Amino acid sequence: MVPVTPASAEDMARVLQEADEASRTIALIGNNSKRLMAGPVPASDITISTTRLDRVLQYEPNDLTISVEAGMRFSALQQLLASHRQMIALDPPFSEQATVGGVIAANSSGAMRRLYGTPRDLVIGMKFAMLNGKIISSGGIVVKNVAGLDMGKLLIGSFGTLAVMTSINFRLHAMPEHTSTFLFSFNALEPAIDKRNWLLRSVLRPIAVDLLSPPAAVHFEQRGYILAIRAGGSRQVLDRYAKELHGSKELRDADDQHFWALMREFPAEFLRQTPGGIVIRVSTTLSEVASVFRKLPGTVVSRAGSGVSYVYLHSWESAHLVRRAATEGGWSAVVEWAPDEIRASKKLWFAGTGSAETESFAMMRKIKSMFDPKNLLNRYRLYGRL
Repeated sequence: MVPVTPASAEDMARVLQEADEASRTIALIGNNSKRLMAGPVPASDITISTTRLDRVLQYEPNDLTISVEAGMRFSALQQLLASHRQMIALDPPFSEQATVGGVIAANSSGAMRRLYGTPRDLVIGMKFAMLNGKIISSGGIVVKNVAGLDMGKLLIGSFGTLAVMTSINFRLHAMPEHTSTFLFSFNALEPAIDKRNWLLRSVLRPIAVDLLSPPAAVHFEQRGYILAIRAGGSRQVLDRYAKELHGSKELRDADDQHFWALMREFPAEFLRQTPGGIVIRVSTTLSEVASVFRKLPGTVVSRAGSGVSYVYLHSWESAHLVRRAATEGGWSAVVEWAPDEIRASKKLWFAGTGSAETESFAMMRKIKSMFDPKNLLNRYRLYGRL
């Protein structure tokens, strides 16, 4: 099916309204980099792509804000900002292919979330088109905006099941003057966690704190449990890090950037090499990160300073280990990436307790019914539930 490609927010709203009036089901895509993410993609009556919505609408370098259309490639946006030594402080996988709207709709982030947060911390406003043909503005183009309910926050992480983002406003950050990565290698998990705990109690404020299991470390030509700490700032600041983190291996500038580019694209590379591969995201408290590694041996990459870990499986047969650990630990676990047949037939979201899961989806269903009462837009893309 050839996608419909509206070229403006008004065109998008018109296409949505016409589909709604005819009760036609809609598949919403950007550049389709999230094809294997979250819930299944069932057949639909119409496919809408945002890729022609690719303009910069407003850029205020001195105010550290920018407004862009949702179909712009995320990598192109970052390149534009880099020419001003600025950035959107997100490092999602598939960043070369992904659109801005796709990154936000998936609430996608990477290792930098330790210092800068997730899309909900960086999106300050947006416009979105509703199925009834209306265009809604939410938030603004200023970093501090507290007037009224920010409805746009509901769309972050909704996988396009509620409405269509047409433009998004971001707060920006200055790029660090320099960056360095400090790698610690451990033969056992406990000293790695002890070093992580010491770091989090210290006065240091690194950009990223990631922990890799031995099978994951191999992909980075490392051995053992690898604690990877990224820092940014002047050379004097990084010299202070080097002193505090004595005993580590330091990667500077280009080597540092190469390491984190590999880290950012690790899910994409895993899925490329493992066609039937599955990636499950497990959310825990910081103190329970160690339990993820103990209970789920294998390829694990953890945002160890944030409590979000990613478990890489070669088949669904091992998923029961994650489900059992989540149930026992009271963790939340979701299937982040998986083949079509898995996402179409398996449970993709398992919270630690049945009541928490039930309550979460009951609220989501109410919100879905308010935005899309006929259930036309991106059906089942929210982990097969909505």
